[in-house]
Amino acid sequence: MEEEYQTLQTIFEIVKNDANPQTYLCSPREIILRQFAGWDVIEKHLHLLAEKELVVVKQLDKIVVSITQKGIERVKSVSSFKHSANKT
Repeated sequence: MEEEYQTLQTIFEIVKNDANPQTYLCSPREIILRQFAGWDVIEKHLHLLAEKELVVVKQLDKIVVSITQKGIERVKSVSSFKHSANKT
């Protein structure tokens, strides 16, 4: 799996229990606390994920990140693939 998808998975884990996960504004701090990579690496991942329309990065008072429906579907499809691969 490409490294940026680990960052996408992290964002999904943060927002998945929210009533509207696509509107949850995730802070860089929330992502950093759950990953081993430094902010410079995470920032590169976010840029790549935004290019693929899997997240939206906004500059408000501070940087916030939200996952898109496409991003949610991507995480779920990878998770489903992993579960089916582990059963064989």
